[in-house]
Formats: sequence, C-alpha cells, structure tokens
Amino acid sequence: AWLEKLAAYQTQNPELHQQLLRTANGDLPDDWEIFSEAYIESVRGTAEPLATRKASFECISAYAKHLPELIGGSADLTPSNNTRWKVARTLTRSSFEGNYIHYGVREFGMSAVMNGMALHGGVIPFGGTFLVFSDYARPAVRLAALMKTRVIFVYSHDSIGLGEDGPTHQPIEHLPMLRMTPDLDVWRPADLFETAVAWQQALMKKGPSCILLSRQNVTAQKHTHHTSEQVRVGGYVLQDTHADKPIDIVLMATGSELQLAVKVQTELSGTHSDRKSTRLNSSHAN
Repeated sequence: AWLEKLAAYQTQNPELHQQLLRTANGDLPDDWEIFSEAYIESVRGTAEPLATRKASFECISAYAKHLPELIGGSADLTPSNNTRWKVARTLTRSSFEGNYIHYGVREFGMSAVMNGMALHGGVIPFGGTFLVFSDYARPAVRLAALMKTRVIFVYSHDSIGLGEDGPTHQPIEHLPMLRMTPDLDVWRPADLFETAVAWQQALMKKGPSCILLSRQNVTAQKHTHHTSEQVRVGGYVLQDTHADKPIDIVLMATGSELQLAVKVQTELSGTHSDRKSTRLNSSHAN
C-alpha cells in the first residue's frame, strides 16, 4: 500500500517526489556546491564590522532557500543567537508544517532531539545556545560524534568579549573540549566570509559540526587572494609582512581574536627596519 501511494505521489508531484527521495537519502541538491560557492563569493568583499552570530543569520537565510530539509531551533535564546532566519515558520503542537522549534531552556533536550531527527533522516537539524551552555548539552553532543549524526550545534557568545553577564556566561574550557571530541568538526569563523564557508561545510558533512560565533562585532578581513578551499581546510595564511625577509614570528588566531592578532601584527611589523617580519594565520576549524 505504501509503495502504491509513493507511485501515485510520483505521478502527481514528480518534483516533490524527487525531493523526498533526495532528502531521505541525505543528499544535497545537485547544484548545491555551485549555489553555495556563489553565495560565498558574494560576501567576499563585505567590509563592515559584523558579529559572527549576525553573519551566521545571513548564511542560514541564504542557504535555507535551497534546502527545504533544514530545520532550525534554539534552547530559549533565539533573539540572541540569531538562529531563526527571515522566512522560518514555527513548528507547534497543532501544526508540524513549520521548520523552526522553540525548545525552551533545554540545551540537552534540544541536542538529543536533533540526534533523533537526524537518525530518522529526511531533515538536517540545527540548534543554538550560548557556547558556555554546551556543558549542559555535552552527553548528546558526544553521542552525536559517536553516532555520526548530521546535526549542527550553533554556539554563540563564544568568548569573554560578551561582557555584561560575567563569568557564568563566558566560556573558557569549552572550545578545547569540543575540539578534542573525535569526529566532531568545530568551526570558529572570524568574519562573514569564513562563516559562509563554515556553514557550507557543516551542511555537507555526514556527521556533527559545531559553529562558534561572537556576540560582538568583528572586523571583516581582506580576502582578496583567498579561496574558499583555503578556508575550508581549517587554517590558512591571512597575511605576511616583509615577504622578502625570514619570518621571525608566526601569529595564530581564531574567531573573534583574529582582529586582535591583526593589530598585534601591525604593531610588530611597522615601518622601521628593526621591526619583526610576521606571518598571521587564521586557524578556525579542527
């Protein structure tokens, strides 16, 4: 009976039938790489300072147009982590037509539910909270890594730079804890360009990913000579100074600290002959 219904559905809705098979198999659209690369190129020249949580919002809004299987959500903090994109529809008890879930203050519950959705198949779930609250989600995050579920954990407020709420909201040990988890990709982008690549790669991975985002505005870096391929390998040379001299110092930074490292490089390099030759790497993913 089910096969007969599926055959009838194919006849009546051939495009939706193909989409159903594609999402059930966990495949992305055939033109996904072309579409996503075009979006990445479109944000390459962005110059205005932007918090990466807002950059993430722009990326979700762009990619969701092409991925009807994307289901978002947040554990209580939707307005803070910017996970609800422009045309998202809230999923409720009375209607399952939505694609955004308000989980309440349930970081572990949200993460476990996303694992269940991914194991069922047909959807790509992502959910957001503050990075410091990954503590509460930890058992489900570790299970996601063990089971290799395709889920995306969006963690905003990634550093002491968030300020006003103090140490209870300022993550310290959380980044290395996530990075040391086998089979868990961890992205900490420094600007919109890196964020677009991080989302592209997280959506393409048949396993779990974390995207760590800043509350505060960060400086857009110059990516004139960088390709998305350089970014997606996890680390690349952002800029060299005095390329004709031996390198004295290599500076490495990630996420919202990259702009600080750029300032340090400027101070170290300067214009005087005795200043150091430096290389600055953005190392944003494991």
